[in-house]
Amino acid sequence: MKMTIKQASAIERAFFNTDGESRSMAELMAASPLSGFGQDVPPWTGGEISGDELVELEPDLDQMLEVARLLQPEGRRFCANEIWGAVLKPRLLQLVGWSCLRRNPALRSSAAYSTAYRRIYDALPACYGCSCL
Repeated sequence: MKMTIKQASAIERAFFNTDGESRSMAELMAASPLSGFGQDVPPWTGGEISGDELVELEPDLDQMLEVARLLQPEGRRFCANEIWGAVLKPRLLQLVGWSCLRRNPALRSSAAYSTAYRRIYDALPACYGCSCL
């Protein structure tokens, strides 16, 4: 049976918030750190995840997309891969994929990482004057 986004969110709530109280992500992580590499989180079986579904689960992804879109390269050289590797990718790894800090099966999936990666990386301005070309 395929897991739905709604089910993935319910699993995350069950892990973090059993008393019904709303807490910040920092409080949740401090109260219940991940054991191992998230082995206690069931695998995502829901298939592909849309960009809109990801933003609904993790609004910081929308902010990252805006940063990528708003970059205005100046000068004789710009390397999108440098920006990606130094700034955007480390943050993305915290938000989605296998190293995601949350226990939401959908966010911890490679499907989530692939979707977010494509969306954000493709929004970066094109390289020019760098060794990527």
